[in-house]
Amino acid sequence: MIEYDFLIAKDVDSALEYLHKYENIKVLAGGTDILVDIHKESPRLEKFDYILDISNIKGLQYIDEMEDNVELGALCTHTMLIQSNVINKYFPFLVTAAKSIGSVQIRNRGTVGGNISNASPAADLIPPLMALDSKIELSSINGKRHVPLDQYIVGPYKTSKNQDELVTKIIIPKLDENYRFSFQKIGRRRALNIARLNLAVVAKINEQDSKIEDIRIVPGSATPFPIRFKNIEGEILNQKASQLNLEELAKKIGDEMVKITGERWSTPYKKPALGAIFKKAIIEITNSSEGC
Repeated sequence: MIEYDFLIAKDVDSALEYLHKYENIKVLAGGTDILVDIHKESPRLEKFDYILDISNIKGLQYIDEMEDNVELGALCTHTMLIQSNVINKYFPFLVTAAKSIGSVQIRNRGTVGGNISNASPAADLIPPLMALDSKIELSSINGKRHVPLDQYIVGPYKTSKNQDELVTKIIIPKLDENYRFSFQKIGRRRALNIARLNLAVVAKINEQDSKIEDIRIVPGSATPFPIRFKNIEGEILNQKASQLNLEELAKKIGDEMVKITGERWSTPYKKPALGAIFKKAIIEITNSSEGC
């Protein structure tokens, strides 16, 4: 049985004071990951002496539209994402990703900050947020700093957050109307599902010549932790959407995965499956562009 002391933060300042004062603290937000790990006594859990409950900090429960960004409080739940008019307007594939998470109960409790900070290779929100070039606000008693999400996740279940820092905000840049989005997921079942593979694609397609001016491709559960597949992006950039050789690109994205991870027991399944959801994502993006 894991033993620990329980601390409760009433606001951000008190949370930061606790993080500064005590070492070996685990932060409890929605609890959908850490409580399960504690119950199972997961070997993934590093030694800790305290649980810091931040779940009732109202100042971290918001979605705000700014001039150039959309800002999410770290305690924004998956359900809040799904129900937000702002998220549905600017980042509809983030809603698709949130809807795919677990059950209604998990979506009601689970938070964006927790999903990111758990840094699971199978996290459903990390690929779309990374494809959106999101930044993470980290706060401590010494101030705040902003870290790009692709620099925040540094390994499976590992982040660059310091011991005395708390994720307080996720900042998502707005994109112009020529951007298109797709989120794809393969799991073992439709409900209570943990991704065996997921994929987020963001692309900007020129209205005049249909060339792809920007593309960001982030698979999940394909590599030890989510990263952009920049080699594949380079193959697509400045190509006309209608002239892409999807079969060839699907093979290349599978090869890229194997190049990063090496051959594993899951490779015979994941390699063609990643190619299949990649093709599906590109077709969805291309079709949505043609419909504009």
